Amino acid sequence: MKRVVLFGIMIMLLCSGCSAKEEPKQEKEQQEQIQPQSTENTEIEDGEDAKTDTETEETDEVGDIQKELAKIEEQSIGYENADWSSMGQADMNQTTAQWYQLWDDELNSLWSRLSDELDAETKAKVLEEQRAWIKQKEARVKGVGMEVNGGSLQPQLENTVAEEITRARAYILAGYLADARKESFSIPLEIQKSIDASNLNLDDVFAKFEGQWIFDERRGACVGVAKSEDCDYGVKGSSWTVWVTGGGILSDLDVYGYTEDTIIFKIERDGYDDCYELSFDQSGALNLAYGTSLDVMDDVIVCH
Repeated sequence: MKRVVLFGIMIMLLCSGCSAKEEPKQEKEQQEQIQPQSTENTEIEDGEDAKTDTETEETDEVGDIQKELAKIEEQSIGYENADWSSMGQADMNQTTAQWYQLWDDELNSLWSRLSDELDAETKAKVLEEQRAWIKQKEARVKGVGMEVNGGSLQPQLENTVAEEITRARAYILAGYLADARKESFSIPLEIQKSIDASNLNLDDVFAKFEGQWIFDERRGACVGVAKSEDCDYGVKGSSWTVWVTGGGILSDLDVYGYTEDTIIFKIERDGYDDCYELSFDQSGALNLAYGTSLDVMDDVIVCH
């Protein structure tokens, strides 16, 4: 009888031993299945550049600035590859607005973190740069909108230009933030090319018009465009000055909007506006149009 009992106990011990060995194996398999989902968070917690508790949850999930921009770029490509041919104008307006919002949200997120992490001197410098950029962006968007002046295409054109400019600026701020955190950061060549193509500087546009353009040879009357520092009529505090023989004086301080080959000026007066548009016509002649409304500038000086 004892032998039977002992034999039964031995069988029970063997079974429990097998069960004890089997559980770690099951747990190990479960851990291996879960592990890929938590790899990124593990890297964040264990890496040398681990984020502090004071940083946002969004940043903690991303890991580093390079990865963050790559993820936004993936979403941006999704908009770029959308089925545009099947959309009506209203859909295209809405989709381009969402595309622009994607980069504007990222820009604001980067700026918020930069404001917290930059030293006072660097922050002041970047803030001044950012204000100049905002002014330039607004002028670019207004300029391209003026090309269709209220048509159904206007929102799409404005959103597209705003998206391109904001995307380029996001990469600049991302570089600043990466430097502040001592992270490596680079811009892929193809992305850099598209950023360069979208960077239309007002100085470069003014330079295309630089010179004295004659509109009355008998009087020697002209429209002049020159750097303010080199101009007798240079407007104080400006970079570029435009003058008309026997007429008014404009400067880059009066710029309302611009495109690659057009500059629009707006000066507010008591009860009305002085509006000008500097452009080239198809023959290559310089045109300076004037009106008291941005909608109608039909008093045109043609110069050669």
